[in-house]
Amino acid sequence: MGTNDERKKYPDITSAQNEGADERACSVNAKRRTRLALLSTISDLHNEPVGYDLASLAALVAELAPDLLCAEITREMWEGGGLSQAAVEVREALAPVVAATDVVLVPVAPNGNRFADFAPEEGWRQGMAHTFERMLQWGQRKADRPKAINEPLFELFCHSLCVMTEWSWTAEMRAAWEEQNKLIADNIIEAVRRDNGRRVLVAVQCQRIHKLEPLLKQYEDELEIVNYWEL
Repeated sequence: MGTNDERKKYPDITSAQNEGADERACSVNAKRRTRLALLSTISDLHNEPVGYDLASLAALVAELAPDLLCAEITREMWEGGGLSQAAVEVREALAPVVAATDVVLVPVAPNGNRFADFAPEEGWRQGMAHTFERMLQWGQRKADRPKAINEPLFELFCHSLCVMTEWSWTAEMRAAWEEQNKLIADNIIEAVRRDNGRRVLVAVQCQRIHKLEPLLKQYEDELEIVNYWEL
């Protein structure tokens, strides 16, 4: 019938297909080895006498000792030594840890704008934004500890207030905020792809977490997103 001849003539078609599938699976698995954790920071509140102060943040990052630390600072600021213009948590907690350890800081901010910078400068919208900001700071003080700040209950609280705060912004400001977070996520992915398989810690304002997480989860074939204490 020729069946045996055909098998002899093409003995490794199935084998080659299986090998190709195995190679693709290995490739995907290799990408998934990149473990990434998001760490919420609390801006100027780190300067206050709270459990999650600057010393606590620095000690936490030093203990985690990630290979890459994605931080909310622009490349120009970081490479040009312009730390005086950087956020307090970067300037006084993250940068000293990087200087004293083998942790590599990756600047991922496209510009220097922070959540509060998008607030209206006058009128009822400004009052509304300030009210929600005070409520968030109250919640941050109550949560007090880094683990509590980074657990689902506080993240839901923060997310709810952030959504209401954004209602007080103009459409242009909301669009700029969305675009900034997208660019930060793009920069994180670029860093991951450039140095695949590393342990990556992303330290950003807590207000960014609910924006960045869904953006990064689009790359689940490359990232394994975990809690910071699981990194």
